[in-house]
Amino acid sequence: MWRSMRSSLLFCICLMSQAARSSPAPEAWWYGDFPVAEVKHGSRMIDGNGEYRVYQNFWFHAQRFYAVNCLTTKEANATAIKADMSLNMMLIEMPVAKAEDFYQHVQTGWWGGNTLLIDFPFPAFPENMGHWAEVLLPLYSALVAGIWRKHVQGSSHHVDRLLLSNVRREQLQAFEWLQAMLRISLAPALPEGNPLPQIICYDELETMDTMMWLGMQNLIIVNDRYTHPEGRGGFASVDHGQQFREAAYKEAGLTRPSPWALGGAPRTITLLSAVLGEMVMNRDELLNSLEDIAEAFDMRVRPYSATSAAGFASYVSAMSKTGVLVARHGPMLANALFLPPGAVVLELLPYNWEWKGISQVYHNVTTSVGDVHHFAWRAKHPRWAQYMDQDEARYAHWTAEECSSRHCVEVHARAGMLADTSTIHEMLMDVLPAAFRGAAVSELKQPWPLAFTATGTTGLWWDK
Repeated sequence: MWRSMRSSLLFCICLMSQAARSSPAPEAWWYGDFPVAEVKHGSRMIDGNGEYRVYQNFWFHAQRFYAVNCLTTKEANATAIKADMSLNMMLIEMPVAKAEDFYQHVQTGWWGGNTLLIDFPFPAFPENMGHWAEVLLPLYSALVAGIWRKHVQGSSHHVDRLLLSNVRREQLQAFEWLQAMLRISLAPALPEGNPLPQIICYDELETMDTMMWLGMQNLIIVNDRYTHPEGRGGFASVDHGQQFREAAYKEAGLTRPSPWALGGAPRTITLLSAVLGEMVMNRDELLNSLEDIAEAFDMRVRPYSATSAAGFASYVSAMSKTGVLVARHGPMLANALFLPPGAVVLELLPYNWEWKGISQVYHNVTTSVGDVHHFAWRAKHPRWAQYMDQDEARYAHWTAEECSSRHCVEVHARAGMLADTSTIHEMLMDVLPAAFRGAAVSELKQPWPLAFTATGTTGLWWDK
């Protein structure tokens, strides 16, 4: 009996093997047939000096990424494949005896050419312009430099498709400014006249047959500030930043204001605020203080409230008319990227706002453009914060180091801010004369204000 059962089991395994060998992947518009005769080896990774990585013969299966480690043909000096692909994604290294045999026994689809993967760092907030800037600015620099072209296999030297692995198509379509930013960011890697490559969103990956393996000839991932070896944010060079800004004005159909030089920024103070959230509780008091400054320098003050539903051109237009931008730290400050040369940013940092260098996200953006002055006032005492309720107010006396949980950080993002208008007035009166006469950014640069930190010890036995 056992011999009969064993024979039946082996027969079933053989049938399953033959079915897998002969079963093509289900048809879909977003992938092609696997080129069995061309792909013989396992996965490889090339590290582009910390700026990007290129994965060759890479695989996606059942909502996971895989690198096929061919034990019999692996090169002795091959670069180790890093398990941490990005902030949100890890890969699984799968050992096989012979890659070619593995490929022939699974259902396979194929992406030939070059696939660019963007892992949006915080998928719960797809409307956040600041987090998109964290991803797209270093991406633009890597694509402009073009060194990645030396590390891809095959004949294509353009980005053939964009994979937004944790963004839904409806989210992409909801924000016109995001589509514009993608067009600008990807332009250096696209054929002339092609505004965007094929875009694959989470929707397509979600519907993929769980038995199917999707192979990629080349998968390109550009490091952002969360994965870059030096934690760098913004553009890799000032030239890249200024080229991007130039392309943004062209995308928006706008002419640069004149003069386009240090000292020539428009004589308008813009108080930028989001329609929802990021509240400055004494906004009227702040406006009055800015009016006093404007009178001293023959300027005007313009309150500007924006939402993530606005068009790209409206953001760029507002910034093009701004010489001094005052705003609480928040996603809308990503638009400081479009300010004219010599403009001044005064960023208002909420109390206890510090986590993985988050307070300098927009400072990194303007610094990497090279010709925008950026200063900050930071709330260093809970008297400058108005919490939503007593439960959230319990975090008032926590230090920035202690406030590292998601809940604590979100509490301080929600809390209303009281701005120290007298200090802000003094800061602007001090820097504007030099900025308006054309002083270099390096000449006026100030240390970034540190968050409130603990001093001494708790007095407990483990902290003595």
